Amino acid sequence: MLSDLMSPETSPIGTRLCREVLPSSFLQRDVEVSILLPPASAETAAPYPVLYLNDGQDLERLHLQPTLDALYARGAVRPFVLVAPHANELRVQEYGTAAHADFNGRGSLAGAYTRFVLEELLPFAQANYHASANPAEAVFAGFSLGGLSAFDIVWHHPDVFSRAGVFSGSFWWRQRAVGAGYTPADRIMHGLVRARRPHPSHRFWLQTGTLDERGDRNENGVIDSVEDCLDLIEELIKGGLDAQHALRYVQVEGGHHHPDTWGRVMPDFLIWAFGQEGGTATLPAPLPVVRLHLDPHLAPSIVPSSAPGPAVLLPLVLPTETVAAQPEAAGDDLPAHQTPSVMPILRPVEGDFLPYAGNYIDWVPEGADPRSALRTQPQEVHAVFAGLSEAQTEQGYAPGKWTLKEMLLHQIDSERIFAYRALRFARADSQDLLGFEQDDYVANSGANARSIASLLAEYDAVRAATVALAESFTDEQLNRRGTANNGPATVRALLFIMAGHELHHLNIIRERYLPFLQG
Repeated sequence: MLSDLMSPETSPIGTRLCREVLPSSFLQRDVEVSILLPPASAETAAPYPVLYLNDGQDLERLHLQPTLDALYARGAVRPFVLVAPHANELRVQEYGTAAHADFNGRGSLAGAYTRFVLEELLPFAQANYHASANPAEAVFAGFSLGGLSAFDIVWHHPDVFSRAGVFSGSFWWRQRAVGAGYTPADRIMHGLVRARRPHPSHRFWLQTGTLDERGDRNENGVIDSVEDCLDLIEELIKGGLDAQHALRYVQVEGGHHHPDTWGRVMPDFLIWAFGQEGGTATLPAPLPVVRLHLDPHLAPSIVPSSAPGPAVLLPLVLPTETVAAQPEAAGDDLPAHQTPSVMPILRPVEGDFLPYAGNYIDWVPEGADPRSALRTQPQEVHAVFAGLSEAQTEQGYAPGKWTLKEMLLHQIDSERIFAYRALRFARADSQDLLGFEQDDYVANSGANARSIASLLAEYDAVRAATVALAESFTDEQLNRRGTANNGPATVRALLFIMAGHELHHLNIIRERYLPFLQG
């Protein structure tokens, strides 16, 4: 087994970040793995409890290392090692449920990913990072589709993992598309839970945000992500899970399907999973598991009436400077988390862009930062395609109009070109750049011959690169300009154009394509 161990990056308080490259025979790729070790002062001779975390490429966006530093500084968690494999452009194929791909063929490599975790990742962490092999000391967690993956692996392998943490899990994962005869029984993970009883050692931490999405399939006033999670909880309890002792459900009011929300609620999960003895008593009570606050008749009797009432989650403040750990009074609240503030990018002004581009820029709301839009738009794009068949996405809403597959690939092509222009100009390359004819690109794209899954995988890869580039620009680089398509463009304007261009097309999809396809 090859190891690409780098020198650990130690934070001021002492957690140590290592990066490895682990060749996987099951995934047929090299998997980058980020490892966070506890402070050297907390080293123990015994093997460490271990958290395996999907989407390791997002640790920085989650503010995970400073969050851990703060928890260690206040003695809130016992020492553990975090092992986080990175996903790549095949994320929607490697994550999912090992037993079943979804109706669109997504999750086709989930079985291979499970074998990678069990037969390659765990032995590697145990041999090289003193990670415990005791199932009671092993936790697996993830976000969105990565959360579904973590839950599936823990559910089917209690001999390896006893606990799972799921942030905004993709429990909508289904065998049949909405509109193609779908019923709630088509949800794959719910069926897998019905098929077997929980293991006595199973413990689950589940989180949703009330703004995770907008979809409401059955129009009962509850967004699908919340309802799918609550339905799964019902299945767990029907199977014999003790909700009072084996389950923690945290519903974040105003929480989004985004690392900002997941990072804010991370202290709650980490204290639940690795808290010092008695530490969980300092956690705020989770919300009762209810279906709908506005209509109590829809609320199932999952939690006894004696259960604690709603409580506001009070996450952790991340320190802005190094401080020594000091004893704190028992029962002190965890103070509010503060995400490092980033000033929004100022809007471009006349002369920063060609007049036609103003139509796209206008789609970005006043005061909004285009980088935030670029980060959050993929959720809506995936939601659009999640309920559609291959045949539906190969139709235009009128004769001569692009299909949805063609529109998606047009988005990808345009984003690549706009980002390329931004890169050139940011590097002070002032050469005139030619324009492109979008209709010719679409006509020669071959989009309709491709699967939805492959197009979305390419879209995700391009967007990840675009976001990384956009977030790297300094103020000076944002103001640099060049000429493209015979007109001016600043780097600042190009970021607004990219975000607004996608908002423009999402609006067309909502107003024209979806009514046509669902009518």
